[in-house]
Amino acid sequence: MLVTNGRIYTLDAADRVVDSLVIRDGRVKFAGRRSDVELAAGEPVLDLEGRAVLPGLVDAHGHLMHLARARLSLDVSGAGSEEEMARRVGEAASRLARGEWIAGRGWDHNRWPGAPWPTRGSLDRVAPDHPVALVRIDGHATWVSSAALQAAGITRQTRDPDGGRIMREADGEPSGVLIDAAQRLLQGVQSRPTQDRFDRAVEEALAACLATGLTGIHEMGADRYALASYRRLVDRGRFPFRNHVAVRGSEGEAWREWRERGPEDFGDGRVRVRALKLMLDGALGSRGAALHADYCDDPGNTGLLLLPPDELARLTGEAMARGFQVCVHAIGDKANTLALDAFERALAAAPPAARADHRSRVEHAQILAERDIPRFARLGVVPSMQATHCTSDMAWAVERLGPDRLRGAYAWRSLLATGVIVPGGSDFPVESPNPFFGIHAAVTRRPREGVDPGWQPEQKMTRAEAVRSFTTWNAWASHDERNAGSLAPGHHADLVVLSDDVFTCAEDAIPAITPVLTMLAGDIVHRA
Repeated sequence: MLVTNGRIYTLDAADRVVDSLVIRDGRVKFAGRRSDVELAAGEPVLDLEGRAVLPGLVDAHGHLMHLARARLSLDVSGAGSEEEMARRVGEAASRLARGEWIAGRGWDHNRWPGAPWPTRGSLDRVAPDHPVALVRIDGHATWVSSAALQAAGITRQTRDPDGGRIMREADGEPSGVLIDAAQRLLQGVQSRPTQDRFDRAVEEALAACLATGLTGIHEMGADRYALASYRRLVDRGRFPFRNHVAVRGSEGEAWREWRERGPEDFGDGRVRVRALKLMLDGALGSRGAALHADYCDDPGNTGLLLLPPDELARLTGEAMARGFQVCVHAIGDKANTLALDAFERALAAAPPAARADHRSRVEHAQILAERDIPRFARLGVVPSMQATHCTSDMAWAVERLGPDRLRGAYAWRSLLATGVIVPGGSDFPVESPNPFFGIHAAVTRRPREGVDPGWQPEQKMTRAEAVRSFTTWNAWASHDERNAGSLAPGHHADLVVLSDDVFTCAEDAIPAITPVLTMLAGDIVHRA
């Protein structure tokens, strides 16, 4: 195919902008001027009509498994109060048989007046005959009804698990919110969807991603059942996407299996199982992020550690020795210090081959002690960050952290100045998978709507950096820079044709950019 008559940003080593590409066998054969191409008889031609083109965009931290599961559960995002949430649950209960579980995701009590934690009582009133389990928007807390607590055997005598908290009423009874590791108490009680239903949900989630311009993700924490679904869809030729998978670590069975199998690719490299995801702390929104000092709005609470530091170092070394990249979830400043400490210990003990090009990652790196910022470059650790978390958290993060700790919060420019790259993602379904929302947040450091609180504008990225954070930097962060990230000859013919030029449009127009066409390996996989 000849792709021509456009402004094609190749993002290659020379940062060339060309008007034409020739695609052969799913890869870029030529990138340059139309006048230098001799068109063979019958050659298909795609006329870009002057539009801008980028390499296919990749989300460096997404959850395809959870995006698919969300399509099979109740959407409770955007609710403005606990009462509004309860009404939605009551409407769902009226359509279900007695005793059937109601699962959902998306609530955020920080957006409610006064930011109160919800309680089981409001769910019991609207769905007394249904166990209800609603996951918070960040995935780090679940709001449950009394029937769900009973089904899981959670009572006032149940102890808080390590790394988790059962929120309680004044008399010690569970109030209806399970934080971080306490959510695992529901495992084995809720049923999973059938294979067919889940496969369909994955296909729908892939179509939604392609429609935003994403051609791939780095999936952080996939389980065995999700990987089995991806394999089935690949075998059927129904997985038009690229997925660099980090299997879930200490909480699931996936690591035990792939630890013995070693890194694996299938579907002609569409799915690459090459990393391990470890969870070190909780989230800032649910006050589970591990901090060196107390939360300003919750004295006595410094958050939760989900994994003992010694175990983190042991698992990190184990994964490195088996050829896996290690990706550690760390949000609070204490968690980031401990993650960097664990990498330092593991690297010191690792064989030279494992140390040489490890590209270990801290996922989120949201709140950093200023002394830890230069350690990423010194250790060769990659800070994988999500710009939209900054703009989503602006309304309440200062209450959690206070002004002093904000200096190390979402500190993209400070990190870039040390010589590291910052791969960009969204953490979907926590945030929208739309990569242009992330590019806008990185460039402007202000929310798409509402008041701009003026958080450290000196930490902004340039447009070139923000776009590379979803392209070339993500390719490097997944050890795939020889195949992906740019439209240089020899690379995958993954590209997105844009409704507007992300490099020249007004800043406020960036979030409105949509793909006119998305291509993967030379095949058109989405057309507006």
